[in-house]
Amino acid sequence: MDTTTELIRHVLDSDLETIPAKAIERAKLSILDTIACAIGGSNDPIAHSARDLAALSGGNPECTVWISGGKLPASLAALVNATTARALDFDETYELCINGCHASAYDVPPALALAERDSSITGSELVSAVATAMDLHIRLARSVTTNAIETGRDNMVAVWGATAVSAKLLRLDEEKTRNAFGIAYAHAAGELQMYEEASHTVSLQQGLRARAGLESALSAMVGFNGPREPFFGRYGFYKAFEPAYDLNLLMDGLGREYVNASISFKPWPACKCVHPAVDGLLQLRKRHQFTGDDIVSIELGLNRLAEDFVVQPRDQKWDPKEPVVARFSLPYATAVAAQRGQVVIRDFLPDALTDKAVRRIMGVTKIEVDPEIERTHGLYSNSPITVKVTLQGGAEHSIRVDKAFGHPENPASIADGVQKLKACAEMSMIPFAAKQLDLIGEFVNDLEKQPTLKPLFELLVARQ
Repeated sequence: MDTTTELIRHVLDSDLETIPAKAIERAKLSILDTIACAIGGSNDPIAHSARDLAALSGGNPECTVWISGGKLPASLAALVNATTARALDFDETYELCINGCHASAYDVPPALALAERDSSITGSELVSAVATAMDLHIRLARSVTTNAIETGRDNMVAVWGATAVSAKLLRLDEEKTRNAFGIAYAHAAGELQMYEEASHTVSLQQGLRARAGLESALSAMVGFNGPREPFFGRYGFYKAFEPAYDLNLLMDGLGREYVNASISFKPWPACKCVHPAVDGLLQLRKRHQFTGDDIVSIELGLNRLAEDFVVQPRDQKWDPKEPVVARFSLPYATAVAAQRGQVVIRDFLPDALTDKAVRRIMGVTKIEVDPEIERTHGLYSNSPITVKVTLQGGAEHSIRVDKAFGHPENPASIADGVQKLKACAEMSMIPFAAKQLDLIGEFVNDLEKQPTLKPLFELLVARQ
């Protein structure tokens, strides 16, 4: 059996009985997290633009725009909801590979759109499809062994995660799924310049790939074909774009080990690369009971790739004027944690970026490449970080954080997801009642037992 066939059969043959329980539980948290992030991001200018973009097209009102309750065709609903879920860079990511992978915000929105479009889809089908698609998505991402920071090619595989979840929920057969994967190759894209310039496409590309994956599956369903060898053909993806890949990272344990279970939860609304520093500052503050006013200096150490990504370019990262820049600024996120003892969505609103107390701490923060971390973790942009704080009076406190809260070895629970949901709801464009948020958490926690998903779609619309 050729490799592409193995991947397709893995997608089509999985179900609640064959997927490990840990992967099912983690998929439920991924669904809850994506919903939470969309609620939290719903009033961001990026989310408003996504809704305005979709409104230009209109079409069959079959699927819900979360929070607002508008109705759109499935592919446009997936675009809006996925873009909104990424608007704050609060969505979870896979950090155990050279390049990060925001699989859930790509794969959950098209899954929910198709589940709403077809009322026969059950909770067990939905969660199985999400777990399987995210497993494939992450496997493809981790198989790439060159760093996007060096090549500029960022997560070009994402469209296949959205295609996989769509093909499975559309119940395509093997031939049509193969065509869907081939059609998706025409949509494979991803570039790092958006991070360099902190542009809105950091979020919009999430929606574009979610829509493209769903439309690739729909295209195959109505009879279009595509290349039969999109991955390993003469001009397939790996040959054309990522010739330095590791087949073992793609195929080892396929069907037995679901790597979606190892995606990382984000407790703070900023790039995952800054989380070890935030975690370290919060631990030191709690342990030694100091405040931001007590701080004389902060010293951080990390690897070169992370330094290049969240510390440079200096004129942006040390003087963030836009929310998107601030979310990818290690000095800013560190100073917020040091000064306020928390890092929340409001800290990245435009009015918060000029806070004088936070800016003072940024001015006494020094960040350098740590030789030991560079030696042991130099290939990964999600780097461990050393934190040293010097206080008035001369006291010094240090910590090294390798696995910040949310890392798969320091994991979050569904209860943490519900807490995040409620925190995100404080920033919703339309208020959610506390009881409604509890019901969302309860429904998702029992997702595999739900015979119909209709109540969930009703809960995702805020009641004014």
